[in-house]
Amino acid sequence: MTLKHYLRSGLLAATLAATAPALAFNWLFMQDTPYSHFTEEDHKIFDEAMNDILEKGADGETRTWSNPNSTAGGELKVVKSFERDGVPCRTLSIANKAKGRTASGEYRFCKQTPAKWTPGK
Repeated sequence: MTLKHYLRSGLLAATLAATAPALAFNWLFMQDTPYSHFTEEDHKIFDEAMNDILEKGADGETRTWSNPNSTAGGELKVVKSFERDGVPCRTLSIANKAKGRTASGEYRFCKQTPAKWTPGK
């Protein structure tokens, strides 16, 4: 093997070693979100509330959802509606809580079929 080969191998190993903890941290972070702690019933209630507000909610409208059996819940707000390539899309602000964890963020959804909203770009 040449010196150049050893240097490339060493650089690759160092890069992988440096990124592995970051990848592990991100994966662990995802495991600790409220959504990952929802019960099956929580998922059903959340999905129904989200689909309802995506389908019928006006811009600026807020809906809450909760499951008294698990104490999980949250708030959904239509931030804006827009079209992308002729497809209706909406930005939702989603805040959820479950098992002592809270998280919030804005997410885009586009209507791919008459009854299905999917995460958009």
